[in-house]
Amino acid sequence: METTTSKNIAKNHRPTWMRVADIVLRTAHIGVAGTLLGGFVFHVPFLKLHIWHGLTILTGLGLLALELRHSLNWPHQIRGLMGMIHIGLPALVHLCPTLVIPFTWASLFFGGIGSHMPKKYRHWSILYRREVD
Repeated sequence: METTTSKNIAKNHRPTWMRVADIVLRTAHIGVAGTLLGGFVFHVPFLKLHIWHGLTILTGLGLLALELRHSLNWPHQIRGLMGMIHIGLPALVHLCPTLVIPFTWASLFFGGIGSHMPKKYRHWSILYRREVD
């Protein structure tokens, strides 16, 4: 007979392919976003950064899809809220292009903190007021 603990472990276990995809996409996302940020810092014309911009969006969408496939609770957990801030800050550049560097740095900050905070905080749901998943 299965215990509750083993059921929870099995329920929350990511398949190997999903874990590998997450590692590959996350690594690629950090690389292309870092290149994009470096281009902004060194005032490279946006036309020369266009490919890095597109790859940052593409890898980010891939990570978002993996998160939602793993858990539909993601949007109301702290990790989801941090992710939405991470996505929203660069979008603000369209409203105020002169702040591209601060918004991109802030996005990096929220993305890094959201990905590396302890699980009990990342999985805290503002909807259920407890850790879920």
